[in-house]
Amino acid sequence: MSTQHNKENARRFFLAQDRQNGPLDSELVASDYRATIGSNPPMDMAGHSAFGVMFYQGFPDIYHTIDDVVGEGERVVVRFTLRGNHTGNFMGIPATSKSVEVGAMALLSFREGKIAELQAVFDQVGLMQQLGVIPG
Repeated sequence: MSTQHNKENARRFFLAQDRQNGPLDSELVASDYRATIGSNPPMDMAGHSAFGVMFYQGFPDIYHTIDDVVGEGERVVVRFTLRGNHTGNFMGIPATSKSVEVGAMALLSFREGKIAELQAVFDQVGLMQQLGVIPG
C-alpha cells in the first residue's frame, strides 16, 4: 500500500476509536496486531480495545485531535491530543469533573495496508496532574 493510504488509515484508526468509544476497528488492524502504550505491557487487539474502553468509561466525551501525520512506506507517526472530561471512574479514580488535555504520539507499522503494530506514549504524569491525583 502507498504511504498516503497508510497515513489515511492511521487517521481513521484514532477517529474510529472515538466513534466506537474504545474498541478497535478490525478492518484497520492485522489479525496479529500488537500495541505497546506507555509503560503498559504489550497488548493484542482485544487488550488494546479493553484499554480504550477503560478510557472512554472514565472520559465518555474524550476525543482525538490529530495534530500531525508523518509517514514513509510502512511506518506512520501520528501526533495527537486527547481532550475530555473526567466524569466516570478511571483506574480507581472517582470522577472529578475536570477537563483534561493530553498530548500523545504513536508510531504505527503497517503490513498489507493494515496496522500490525502500535507503539505509543502519552503524557501520563500530566494526565494525573490535571486530575489532581499528583501535585503539579
